[in-house]
Amino acid sequence: MELILLKDVTKVGRKGQVVRVRDGFARNFLLPQKAAMPLTAANERFVKDQKDRADKRSAAEKNKAEETAAQLGSLKLSIKAASGEQDKLFGSVTAEDISRLLAEKGFELDRRKVLLKEPIRSLGSYPVTVELHAQVRATVHLDVLKAS
Repeated sequence: MELILLKDVTKVGRKGQVVRVRDGFARNFLLPQKAAMPLTAANERFVKDQKDRADKRSAAEKNKAEETAAQLGSLKLSIKAASGEQDKLFGSVTAEDISRLLAEKGFELDRRKVLLKEPIRSLGSYPVTVELHAQVRATVHLDVLKAS
């Protein structure tokens, strides 16, 4: 039986793909789980239309992310933090702190989009990577200054 997958199915195929499976597997698993639909001309057009819409939406999101990345590339952030000897901070600057700084500048980003390998624990200047889209990343320069 030939089906159009509506979800990614392990060892069978990916969403939108036309696959040939045994009748029992289709009747007993894929169709009841709504993981696939029968291959008909109408269903094929429906899936193609859905894919085209998703591609357009993804392209629009990517263009918006690229514009935001251009704006973020020229942005310099600074944060003041209490520090002790040898410029070590009494805490750390985290992704959440950076996200809050970006929000103050008008860029609403989830803290999980701020990519830090580990929290910043000393004074200095750091490049911080921000993921705006699956294919678009921007680098923001962050200066960690001593609080007076």
